[in-house]
Amino acid sequence: MRRLPALTALAGCALLAAVGCGTTHATRVGVTKTVSSPPAAAAAASPRSRAVADAAAILASFAVPSGARRLSSAPEGVLKQPPMLPGTPDLVDDVSWWQAPGTPQAVLGWERAHLPRRLVASGSGSATDGLAWDDFSLPPVPGVLNSRELVVEVTSSGGQTVVRVDAQVTWLPAKPATERIPSAARVVTITAIPGLDATGRTPAPVTITSAAAVRRIASLIDGLPVFPPGTYSCPADTGRALRMTFRAVASGPALAVATAALDGCGGVGLTVGGAAQPGLSDGPSLARQVLAIAGLHWAGYAASGSPDAIQIRP
Repeated sequence: MRRLPALTALAGCALLAAVGCGTTHATRVGVTKTVSSPPAAAAAASPRSRAVADAAAILASFAVPSGARRLSSAPEGVLKQPPMLPGTPDLVDDVSWWQAPGTPQAVLGWERAHLPRRLVASGSGSATDGLAWDDFSLPPVPGVLNSRELVVEVTSSGGQTVVRVDAQVTWLPAKPATERIPSAARVVTITAIPGLDATGRTPAPVTITSAAAVRRIASLIDGLPVFPPGTYSCPADTGRALRMTFRAVASGPALAVATAALDGCGGVGLTVGGAAQPGLSDGPSLARQVLAIAGLHWAGYAASGSPDAIQIRP
């Protein structure tokens, strides 16, 4: 998932038809505070609380240039907004401002040389009005924190360099307790859904009655993370998908239905007891694993990787 520069975040919901909308949370932008959390507490905290604590820790890792002084707010007319924001409402943006001697490029160069090694350079940019910035990142925390970034922006003001530092952390909303395949499920019917550009014969549905196989497939779905909220630009979506319908008995009503999209953003739609749940991630990977468990060799339904969804900004 690639980051693109922008000034505001879109609070959209990707894959409205394919995977549904989950609950979103308020965006926090421009919050200046220090929050600490011991490792044990962080592990038990909500995803949002962990994002707040993580952003504070990332902001504290900013290497203060020699001779710099911290400002209480952005100087008049400059650095009011960050150069980029993730396109999701589930965002903490912890920010500080500094004034440092030297040119903007010299300050950026000093920062690159002195930041902790765990922060990896992941991008840079500039604008015609003299603004420049570098973006540094940390690996995501699987299933909890989707992205962790430090953005250092500089410009010249009053003969010195003004620095804006943003620690931006996005979190994945916690899955509701209802978003699980019911334990009563004993059989699963696997159905191939052809895309608009399909050619040849579509495989006939197959019902799996092996209790062990059904549990493995249900476990895969239960372990999927929520699809990150936001607005996305996705590859073409032909509608090609793999559907899994869980029942207590082969002739019984559907207890849960999971639909793994193989094109577009590759999300997974899930209904439990007829109620739509928040969209999940990585339909192609799920389809590939399900077909392997079922021993099915359906050409075109076991994609080798996820679509390259690009998170966009306005």
